[in-house]
Amino acid sequence: MQASIKITQRMLNKSIIDANKSVVEFAKEYLPHDYDYISTLPSRKLVFIGVWTHADNLPAPVRLYLRPRGDRLLSIGSLKLFAKAGDTVTFSPASDPSNYQLELSLIEGEAA
Repeated sequence: MQASIKITQRMLNKSIIDANKSVVEFAKEYLPHDYDYISTLPSRKLVFIGVWTHADNLPAPVRLYLRPRGDRLLSIGSLKLFAKAGDTVTFSPASDPSNYQLELSLIEGEAA
């Protein structure tokens, strides 16, 4: 299973990404805690470690969090360094989960 997010300019400007269905399902299936668990935390956020597979496994924090009204959001460290509007970022389970939780990949694309 893989989650994917098509990057928009707004996501790059604000570093806020709405968690789409693929992200929510990925978190539920592959992460030790998902958005339902996050809702029980006072901080309403969790940070996982990802690595950019196309950039020599550069570590990147992946923050999953909830707004007070319940919106499911995320942010990805170093996103602005690699992505532009129209690109797609994918999340995959780590090949070695003892070292990190996620593998992040970038698929370059044209902005619509």
